[in-house]
Amino acid sequence: MKQNLEKYLKEQRLKLDVEDPEHDIVWEGIRNQLQQNKKQNLPHWFWKVAAIFLFVVSATYFVVNETSEKQIVVVQLSDISEELGNKEASLQKVVNAKWELVEQELPGDNSEIQFLLNELNNLDQIYATYQKDLNNTIDNEPVIHVLLDYYEKKIKVLNRILLEIEKQKHDETNMNFHEL
Repeated sequence: MKQNLEKYLKEQRLKLDVEDPEHDIVWEGIRNQLQQNKKQNLPHWFWKVAAIFLFVVSATYFVVNETSEKQIVVVQLSDISEELGNKEASLQKVVNAKWELVEQELPGDNSEIQFLLNELNNLDQIYATYQKDLNNTIDNEPVIHVLLDYYEKKIKVLNRILLEIEKQKHDETNMNFHEL
């Protein structure tokens, strides 16, 4: 095999010792390889169409999501039954009347009254939680009982606050009377 190669090189030496390669043949080979690579990849227009589609979908989602009004439906007890609605309305009237009295009589700083006001806030948080539960499961009897019980407990706490305010006023009156 070595002898065949040497013989071939001797015979073809003039053809092989060319200083300038044939440029047309070299460039044609490069073009053929590039065209083969392009055929393997997806065309440029595909990526452009995909980018435009993605942009349109994203923009539509953003516009619809940001401009649409989010409607939150709050279920009231009156939506479940008229009797429950009437009971809730009467309890709300009592709570509102008691709260107005408390606001009128409420002194500045008092730790016992502040404790009771904190209890009212806790009751309000519990009510909000159960109101969400009622929105998720309409006509859930245990949740309805808790919501009605909320009003009754709130009335009791407001009555306790009013009693505490009266007690403090009475104590202040007695202290002022003894000082005279």
